[in-house]
Amino acid sequence: MNVLISLDGISYQSFEPYAQQWIENGYSFCQKLITTFPSVTFSAHAAAMTGSHPGKHGVFDNIVARPETMERVALYGDHEILCNEALHKQTIFHSLARQAGTSCCIHWPMTSGNPYIHHLITESGSKKKLKSKVSVEEIDHVALRETMRAIKTEAYDFISARFVGYDALSHQYGKDSPEAMRCLKELLTYLDQIEQTLKKTQKPFNLIIFSDHGQSDIHSFFYPNEILAKSQWKHHFRNKQIKFVGDGSGALLFYSSLDYQQNKEIMAFFEQMPEVHHFYELTGDTPSACSPFGILDLKHTVCGEDIAFPEQPKYQEMKSLHGYHPANVDEMNGFLLCLGDAFTKSKVIEETNIENIAPTLAQLFRIAHPCDGQPIKDIFKEYE
Repeated sequence: MNVLISLDGISYQSFEPYAQQWIENGYSFCQKLITTFPSVTFSAHAAAMTGSHPGKHGVFDNIVARPETMERVALYGDHEILCNEALHKQTIFHSLARQAGTSCCIHWPMTSGNPYIHHLITESGSKKKLKSKVSVEEIDHVALRETMRAIKTEAYDFISARFVGYDALSHQYGKDSPEAMRCLKELLTYLDQIEQTLKKTQKPFNLIIFSDHGQSDIHSFFYPNEILAKSQWKHHFRNKQIKFVGDGSGALLFYSSLDYQQNKEIMAFFEQMPEVHHFYELTGDTPSACSPFGILDLKHTVCGEDIAFPEQPKYQEMKSLHGYHPANVDEMNGFLLCLGDAFTKSKVIEETNIENIAPTLAQLFRIAHPCDGQPIKDIFKEYE
């Protein structure tokens, strides 16, 4: 049995004080897991489960815009606009099912409707069952309970689960706040319970634990659509030909139906602004019709919102956010732990990429999985 656990939003720097204890308990440890850009939940989890970059799996952010209408579409709840067969067939779930392997998936983004998952529990489905106002602690209790139940049944070759509490509390109170740190410590006790449950089966197992991205405290806000609405491109903005879309993070997606030269002029215009670190042009085909032209990467501690008058800011109450380029803002990166029959004990490696998780799982299952990443060979016993 192979189990993959995601701890949403914990920077490798925040986990560092706890790392030695896990190494002493036999876990191999990757000090820094390089995440995606933008460094956000849905893109990172899609990369982990497909083994490919956003340009291939098509999930750039937690939200998208419909190109024909520029309608802002939140992917929370796994919106069908991206959560479709083109994405599902790129996942490790598909590769495993092709070899008659069984899987259970709990609270993992972009999985709704995936026909290759044999037992699926979505976060939105759990919230509906709880019915009343739901706390992140309750959501994580469900994830823990269902993960342990799935292990005890011994019915699945692969179990994946995600815990959201730290990320949510970090947004609300700050990445180093007492509320967020209490949650982090509790999540570490959950991991111990999962490990002990695996050991009680007395069957071979491998456990991989990772964080999808980190967090950064924010100090100021930036509203690029407000700027477009007053710029020389204001008519294009009003006609819904151009738009910035973002989920209150350090990066915004730029959608445009204008020609290439006009888009480059808009990019050059924004790159002169003090809040902007760089405006990246996207290249390559994606399986999604909602591919942006570029990504506006903001400077560290600047939060980008996609509002335009008369809308109101939505994220000013948040204390900590992410989305920044992990190469420029180091605390965007996560970490990875591995324990089990296939892994070397207490091995420490400096870094690897989040795209390498899916091919590492494929190596554990001895199956083919076409993707961009490579197995993390440094932690496997067979490569010692």
